[in-house]
Amino acid sequence: MAWKPDRPTSKGATAYHDAVSNAEYYVAILDELMKIAAPKIKNNDIVVDFGAGTGVSALRLLEFMKANAKLWLVDNSPAWLGKAYDVIPNKNVSCFLLEKTPDGYASLSDTVGVGIVDHVISANTVHLVPGIDEVFAGISESLKVGGYFFFQSGNITRHNRPDGALMVDNSVKRVHDIALQIVRTDARFAAYRKDLDERISMNESQRKFVFPEPRPIEFYLESLKKAGFEYQNPDFKLFKVKYADWLNFLRVRRLQAGILPEIGGHDPTPQEESDRDALITMATNMLFKELRETNKLADKESFTIEVVYVTARKIKNIQNTAKQPLRGKIALVTGASRGIGKAIAIELAKQGADIIVNYSKDEKGAVEVVHEIEKLGRKSVALKADVSDFESVKKMADTIKEKFSHLDILVNNAGVVMDKTLANMDVSEWKSVIKINLNSVYNVTRNVIPLLRPDGRIINISSIVALEGNFGQTNYAASKAGIIGFTKSLAKEVSRNRITVNAVAPGLIETDILKAIPSERKKKFADLIPLGRSGTPEDVANLVGFLASDKASYITGEVICVDGGFSF
Repeated sequence: MAWKPDRPTSKGATAYHDAVSNAEYYVAILDELMKIAAPKIKNNDIVVDFGAGTGVSALRLLEFMKANAKLWLVDNSPAWLGKAYDVIPNKNVSCFLLEKTPDGYASLSDTVGVGIVDHVISANTVHLVPGIDEVFAGISESLKVGGYFFFQSGNITRHNRPDGALMVDNSVKRVHDIALQIVRTDARFAAYRKDLDERISMNESQRKFVFPEPRPIEFYLESLKKAGFEYQNPDFKLFKVKYADWLNFLRVRRLQAGILPEIGGHDPTPQEESDRDALITMATNMLFKELRETNKLADKESFTIEVVYVTARKIKNIQNTAKQPLRGKIALVTGASRGIGKAIAIELAKQGADIIVNYSKDEKGAVEVVHEIEKLGRKSVALKADVSDFESVKKMADTIKEKFSHLDILVNNAGVVMDKTLANMDVSEWKSVIKINLNSVYNVTRNVIPLLRPDGRIINISSIVALEGNFGQTNYAASKAGIIGFTKSLAKEVSRNRITVNAVAPGLIETDILKAIPSERKKKFADLIPLGRSGTPEDVANLVGFLASDKASYITGEVICVDGGFSF
């Protein structure tokens, strides 16, 4: 159903529209896309501008489009789409809002219909999309067979990029870093130094949500193939960006909360907003000076960015599996080569997530899990790291950042048992269990939390023993109880980014750890379970799958038992 605004255009949308519509580089980039797309458009075609924003791209398309076609503007922001509605008074133009759903946003096909669109154009949008497979599948489903999908972005990497050619994110990240250095050294901003490192860490995921880490062109091309498209070789073009235009863009107040969230966050005071603008302005001018002196593609008035253009044609209908609740998500599961960790990794993959399988020693088991996940049609990789060693985990986190750029789900599952009564337990047995079971949760979470995007999930595997205690398991009980305290505290710290943190406390579960427990003790446990059986790794995995989904978005700081009623 076509959409109309129900409120005045926001100041933020107007400021953004004015900044980009008057920028020579931005118009030139859009015009290149429209020159590619316009000749394909015929009379009476339906053309979708996907990620239409404030309508700048649609205005440029109307300049180039000779055919009498219908233009549908689609976006997920009512504020920005409201601006587009205001600036394009054309009877052949309609607006459609991607509605928020429990799993993210409605797909294009859910919004405008299946098999009715002739062409889709997307400008400066695809690099912002986290679940690209899901979005491309929805675009494909909306298109007729033979329809075209055109998109461009200045934030996609490739081999052999010209030396000196920047991406959007290059300059934004550098402005952020320079601004923080100013805070640390300029007395005028000394008030913002308190807890600065903590704010940097806590806000990294928000910055990457607004200005995501760039992904390689191959990532998008592979997704196109899965969505039933064939594509032409991407075209890479260089554009000059005037310093004045770029500074105007970075001074849009709505964007500044994403550029420098450490100063004022999303609800700054007037002073914080003024200081943030001053810092970004100072940092941007320092960046320009740096570019003039060191970048061979920069000159006195401008720097250079590279933009990629992709033309794809739908050649077949596909079965859209994008309805999987975790489609487009990336999950890290520690200790995933066997047992509960393996079951969790496979369950998350069944729900659509791509999985990073962490292991310490069992490489064969980890590779087998990766192969099982790949058979489900999901991407997976096995990464070796001793989660009890901070530096080992740091290297793993660096690899994840390089290969995936971000995470959506973290499951801290790795653990061991070394059971003895306290009187017979030596120091090494105490320290080993604490190190592997508890310290690992700190090591992994501390290293990867900057990679977690807003609405992320952290799920820590504790134990019923943490709540009930158990003979001969003081070390194990202490480690798992520590996880519960960690979970509840962290849940309060990261809630500002809508990241939830929960703990799962399994009871008697059929795993290798259970096999290490004497049969007599296992029988005593089983006799106390109201449901009359021990659990399976899949019982635990099913709960983790729910907690990882959007259906659990209002659950955080909780400890949920999977124990057949043992803890009644």
